[in-house]
Amino acid sequence: MLTTQTAVLDCGSRGQSLQTCKTIEKDACSTRMLMYRILMLCLSLLLAHPAPAADEPTIRFSVADRPVKTLNLTQLRARLAARDIELFDPHYKKRKRFRAFALADVMDAGFGKAWRSDDYREVVFVASDGYRAVSDRNKLTEQGGYVAFADVDAEAGWEPIERKRTNPGPFYVVWLGPKQGTAQAYPWPWQLAEISIVRFQDQYPAVYPAGAAQDASVMRGYDLFKDRCFRCHAMDEQGGTIGPDLNAPMSVTEYRSPMMIREFIRHPSRYRYTQMPDHEDLSERDLDDLLAYFRHQARRDRSSEPIP
Repeated sequence: MLTTQTAVLDCGSRGQSLQTCKTIEKDACSTRMLMYRILMLCLSLLLAHPAPAADEPTIRFSVADRPVKTLNLTQLRARLAARDIELFDPHYKKRKRFRAFALADVMDAGFGKAWRSDDYREVVFVASDGYRAVSDRNKLTEQGGYVAFADVDAEAGWEPIERKRTNPGPFYVVWLGPKQGTAQAYPWPWQLAEISIVRFQDQYPAVYPAGAAQDASVMRGYDLFKDRCFRCHAMDEQGGTIGPDLNAPMSVTEYRSPMMIREFIRHPSRYRYTQMPDHEDLSERDLDDLLAYFRHQARRDRSSEPIP
């Protein structure tokens, strides 16, 4: 690098005038000062906005599966208030403590106030393994919903969950209220990767029972499927991917008897090791409605749909 002193000596050795040497000296000082200021500016920007780690957890926010924003944990912590919460966790089957953000605050950070409008009535929580939990938007405006990002009880990381000893992090949706469980259709997804606001009928037309009366058994079965089954199961390749598709390439009603379908929905744990939970709270009428919905979907016209 050309220093000021070197520049002056070099100038003098070439027999240039004193004035010319002073000009060269001044230019060299200005250049060094400019480089110093640029360096300090870059350093201050780096310290103020540190780059997130490559593996830092993120949540994607989408409108009808169209991504609109992605926030990492550092950004969420900078924007939102975090608190320690304690609750009875139905998956751990014991009381647990987590560090968490209020769910409504996370929604505001990702969507602004748009998610509270009537344009989108359903919210889909997508886990990294393909699990999809659908919730009525109004549930998310209630007190009690949180997005946990740290397990306070664990010495490091997260305590494994359920029989498969799964790590529920980096984000896990939980609820404080005793009547805010999965039986009441509140979402409890772990390994949360994406939140999407949708018009369910437009987003998943193959799941919607077209032509069914609003007060019919078929429509009640559809509501149950959307709340309880869609998380893991699909209809004609639209929906969850954890469990089998219940209508493609063949309806479940075509290869399982009504008695077996009813029994398996109620007590899957009696027949196989599965992630599907028992649904002992479902009434006979609930099961009748689900079967009516399955039969209705089996008759759905697919002739105009593209071949995958």
